[in-house]
Amino acid sequence: DLVTFFIYNKKGNLENKINKYTNQLELWLIKWKMKISIEKSCSVVFSRYKKESDNLNLKIYGNKIVSQKEIKFLGIKFDSKLNFNILVDEIKERCNKRLNIIKILSNKKWGLNQNKGNLYKSLVGSILDYSFPCLNSFSENNTRKLQAIQNTAVRSILKLKYDTPSNIVHHEAFN
Repeated sequence: DLVTFFIYNKKGNLENKINKYTNQLELWLIKWKMKISIEKSCSVVFSRYKKESDNLNLKIYGNKIVSQKEIKFLGIKFDSKLNFNILVDEIKERCNKRLNIIKILSNKKWGLNQNKGNLYKSLVGSILDYSFPCLNSFSENNTRKLQAIQNTAVRSILKLKYDTPSNIVHHEAFN
């Protein structure tokens, strides 16, 4: 995978600068007998003030590079405003599916009394850990969504009632 970032305050002649860069990249790729897949190539403009006019007319090998509002890179979804709402919603959906497995296995009839913590770590914790580099960029609302997932898991594992306050859930989890 290849990612190129251009940071700017004003759009100005950014389009020309990026196209000049892609031309140099093409020459380098030809020299080393490599090629970029045009079908897999795309561009995203990250901005708090996204306007439709921010779509840049970028080209590689004479073909237009598709502009998108979001992109998935190394398993992490980045949206054009970098608020990570799409990523958090995806994480929440994936974790909830796996939480259902923990809830089923936590039922007394299954007889699973030990290692539920390891079950959580492998099924849900692994998903949350993978998004760790982005956590400091999450809004409070998105952080609360992820905290709710963890609280639900702890309630299931410790067989606490659904309406058990979070502070008690955290205390029980540490014990």
